[in-house]
Amino acid sequence: MIINQVQAQQHTAITAFATITDFDGLRMLKRLCKHFSHKVPAGWNEQQGYIEFAMGFCDMTSGNEQLNLRCGAKTQAELFEIIDCINTHFLRFAKQTDRSLTWNIKNS
Repeated sequence: MIINQVQAQQHTAITAFATITDFDGLRMLKRLCKHFSHKVPAGWNEQQGYIEFAMGFCDMTSGNEQLNLRCGAKTQAELFEIIDCINTHFLRFAKQTDRSLTWNIKNS
């Protein structure tokens, strides 16, 4: 699986999670991963996706009209940079809806 390979490589001190329901998660997963794949390593399949940033990662799963995101980094500042980047692109790609991501942060 794509995600398991990325997760095994990530050593993070801080992680953030977000879930959005009643939403076409697979479409957003593909759009985010495809967009970022032009700039950084990224990949996806029918249910999972990942984006590898220099300072950390974001992996995603979709199913049952929802999207689950998990971002990780070594520092809080790096994590916030990743979250800000994902949020900005999510809002741009979800322009047809008033949906937004709410993040829960967890220290390892």
